[in-house]
Amino acid sequence: MNKLLVGRCLLTFNAAGIAVGGFLADMNATHIYNPHWPPHAKFHDGQTMAFGVFLSLASLFFIWRRSGDRQTNVLAAALIGSILYWAQAGAFAFPGVAWTDPEFLKPGESLTEFPPQLYIDIGMSVIVIFAAWLAWPRTLTGEERNKNQHESRLG
Repeated sequence: MNKLLVGRCLLTFNAAGIAVGGFLADMNATHIYNPHWPPHAKFHDGQTMAFGVFLSLASLFFIWRRSGDRQTNVLAAALIGSILYWAQAGAFAFPGVAWTDPEFLKPGESLTEFPPQLYIDIGMSVIVIFAAWLAWPRTLTGEERNKNQHESRLG
């Protein structure tokens, strides 16, 4: 399997994750079905889930696009596929934000601990960077270019 295909598959895995991850995490009693959440909070959660789907579709477009410059396509797929992670990580900078509501803390958990979401944000960002590196077009040396041209004339 070549690097380009592996990189594209990893970026596709990431795109699938941002499309369904919000639904898996939020379509339950802790978020959308939480009777203590006001409708406006649920609106923003729905907005975030829809945003994940649209980011996923845009990332997939660039991942598998055959036209255009490959560097631009890979860069666009990686940046678009990372936006949701960066936005989620950045949300912790706002006042009054917590990684969960106190009523959903499990024994031994605290609102002051490292937010579990950041593990996902960091891990998936590393996967996206690695995937982009794999899919990134390599510059051929003069010798490799000559060899490829020679082989294409023969074949």
